Amino acid sequence: MPRCRSLGALAAACLLAVAPLGCAGAPAPDEGPAPDVLVELVQLRGDVASGHVELRVTNRGDRELVIASAAYESSRWSAPMVRDDEARIPPGARRNLRLPLPEPTCDAGPLEHRATLRLADGRELEAEPADPYGQLEALDDAVCDLRAFEREVAGLAWGEPDIPQDGSGPAVLRLEVTPVAGDGEPLGRLEAIPATVLLALEADGERAEALPLGIELRAGAAPIAVRVPLVPGRCDLHAVAEDKQGTLFRIRAEHGDRPVDLVLPSPDAQRDALLDWVVARCAALP
Repeated sequence: MPRCRSLGALAAACLLAVAPLGCAGAPAPDEGPAPDVLVELVQLRGDVASGHVELRVTNRGDRELVIASAAYESSRWSAPMVRDDEARIPPGARRNLRLPLPEPTCDAGPLEHRATLRLADGRELEAEPADPYGQLEALDDAVCDLRAFEREVAGLAWGEPDIPQDGSGPAVLRLEVTPVAGDGEPLGRLEAIPATVLLALEADGERAEALPLGIELRAGAAPIAVRVPLVPGRCDLHAVAEDKQGTLFRIRAEHGDRPVDLVLPSPDAQRDALLDWVVARCAALP
């Protein structure tokens, strides 16, 4: 099946014009006019914690666009992202096709990527998606920064938390820190854990916007368990019901002399327990 590759100014706009013999010539009568489609790649707030991106497809033509499947490939990610369910997009409308992110390659080379839409009539549209929010170069930063930190400084993981589901007390998470092997050379630091949009920290018995850590990490040092006491940051129910990043913790750290924000998501069980606890704890507060 011939494909249309975006070139020059068309690549910037991701305008796809497909004909039976490539990008030129009139389409076959049974296929209808060439689709006029804008393809973009975005990551929305709700996609960050779950590890997804959205292939946003806008139908700029005057006929319904019926997509049988969609795929996105990138040098930044280790495998193609594929969606096989049908999507019908009326003229002038757009639809986000949600794709799960695979493991990143952490490749620092030039970005090479493409999206492929297979239409219900058998044609394929191919282009480099536009980047309307300037996200493509940084989508893998959080995972790659954490991976490099754990490889060269210390492993980070959430241990078994203490989360009273009846809301009778604060929730306490446990951050387990395991420095890499070595002979005591300084490798980095853990500086602080900031509050999230849903959860505040408790420091010295008081509500705080960040929990100071000040932990120097040396090669070969013994593992450390850090208590992370939490209090509800918000008690409006819609904040819990619509939560997207409230249990996504970012740890301020130093990797050598370079400051980094390490994103350490909560495991599913911990996330669900924290959301239930916020509701119960808020109900128990005066």
